[in-house]
Amino acid sequence: MIEGAVYSGDKVAVRYYQPVPKYVQIGGKEYVCDVRWGVSLLLVDESEVPALLAAEGGCCGGKRKIFLLCNQEAFNVWSTGDR
Repeated sequence: MIEGAVYSGDKVAVRYYQPVPKYVQIGGKEYVCDVRWGVSLLLVDESEVPALLAAEGGCCGGKRKIFLLCNQEAFNVWSTGDR
């Protein structure tokens, strides 16, 4: 279990910082963030979380962390449309 993480079954909810369907490849797996109600989310195995949290991106040469552990409120919005 990852401290502070929200789980959906055995998957960890990881949020992309923009509400767009971002493509990402982790090891041999490919994912596209699922956007619902303005929240862009991936449900991944625990082993993939460190690579996502370390990923950097940004425009115009800027670098910043682009994934974070999803909090319960954002997960509720994503899954039900309600906080």
